[in-house]
Amino acid sequence: MRKLAVIAVAAALAIAWASPCLAADTKEDLRKALKENPDIFLDFLREHKVELFDIVDSGIKAKREDEKLKRREAELAKPLAPVIDPARVVAGKPDAKVTVVEYSDFLCSFCARGAKIIDELVAAHPDDLRVIYKHMPSSETSKQAALYYEAMLMQNRDKAKKFHDLLFASQEELFKGKEDTLKKLAAEAKADMPRLAADIKRKELSERLVADDKEARDFDFQGTPSYVVNGLSIRGAQPLGEFEDIIRLTEGKRQ
Repeated sequence: MRKLAVIAVAAALAIAWASPCLAADTKEDLRKALKENPDIFLDFLREHKVELFDIVDSGIKAKREDEKLKRREAELAKPLAPVIDPARVVAGKPDAKVTVVEYSDFLCSFCARGAKIIDELVAAHPDDLRVIYKHMPSSETSKQAALYYEAMLMQNRDKAKKFHDLLFASQEELFKGKEDTLKKLAAEAKADMPRLAADIKRKELSERLVADDKEARDFDFQGTPSYVVNGLSIRGAQPLGEFEDIIRLTEGKRQ
C-alpha cells in the first residue's frame, strides 16, 4: 500500500506541477500541505481505492504490453532456437512448417488450460503444425510424470498423447496418488507396462528433462506454461488468437 501511495502522490504532484491553472505559490502550498499532512492524502486514497487500483492496474497492463512488444521485436530480429527433435513431436505432422514448443508441468493447472488451447490450434492447422512437449517440472511427482510421458513417447506418440491428456485431466488424483496414479493412467493409455518400467530408468530421459528446463530458463521463461512458436515466445496460458497472431506474423516474415 505504501508503494501505491507514493505512486499516487507522485502522480498528483506531477499533475499539479504541469497544470497551467495553478500558480507557482499555489503549487508550493500544495507541496507543503502534503508534506506536513500526509494523512490527508492517505485518507483520500482510502476513499478512492477502486479508482487507485484501476489506475495502477492500467499502468501494469500497459507496461507488460510494452515489454511484450519490445521482446517480440527482438525475437523477430533474432528468433529463439529451441532444440528440435522430430522424435519428440507429439501432435501434428513431424515435418510441419509451424513448430510449437511447449514448456509445461503436468501438475500445473494453467498448463492444463494451455493444453486445451494447443489442441484447438492443432485442430485448426492439421497439415502445417507440429507440437513438441518439453518439461519444467516443479516437484518430484511432476518429474516422475515427465519421465513416464517421455518413456511412453518412445513406445508410441498416440499413446503418449493419450497419457498426456489423462494426466492433465487427473491432476488432483495425481497429486494424491503419485506413482500409483501414473501407473494406472499409463495402463489406461495402453502402455507396454514392462517396457515402460524399464524405460523410465533410462539416463537419457532424465538428462532430457534437465536439458528442457535449462533451455526454458535460458529463454528467460519464469514459469509454466511457456511456448516458442516459430521462434517467438508466448508466456502463460494465452488465448488461441495469440498463437494465431504469431503464426501469421512469422509466416508473413518468411514470404
